[in-house]
Amino acid sequence: MTLSAAECAALEELATQWLELGATDADVVRALTAGLPPDVHSPGALARRRLVDKMPPELPAADVEPVARPPLRIVECTVCRAPGRPEAFPGGVCRHCRGEEGPYIPRGVPPADVPARVAAIRAAVRACGRGVD
Repeated sequence: MTLSAAECAALEELATQWLELGATDADVVRALTAGLPPDVHSPGALARRRLVDKMPPELPAADVEPVARPPLRIVECTVCRAPGRPEAFPGGVCRHCRGEEGPYIPRGVPPADVPARVAAIRAAVRACGRGVD
């Protein structure tokens, strides 16, 4: 992609804005040349459009401290090993294990019921016309 001296001078302000926003020379070159079509009929217009459309975001002000979020901590109940937030486990025990009412916690299928459940699922799938062995 060949640009005239006049086109380069016209694009200088946009390229300067990129650099002021923290972009490197390689970033500017990549934005201008990545995925070029085989024939470029107006290189100056294409370069201007790409510099405008792909302008990097403004950097946060140096005097503004980013708000640090506290890390997400997950603990387990010392009795049933249920996961949850620390504030939900006073004394390390969940509501269910403390005997308080709480939301339903699925415990899974008892091992003795597994063969019957699998047989019911296979029968339902066969009834739909999709054989399962």
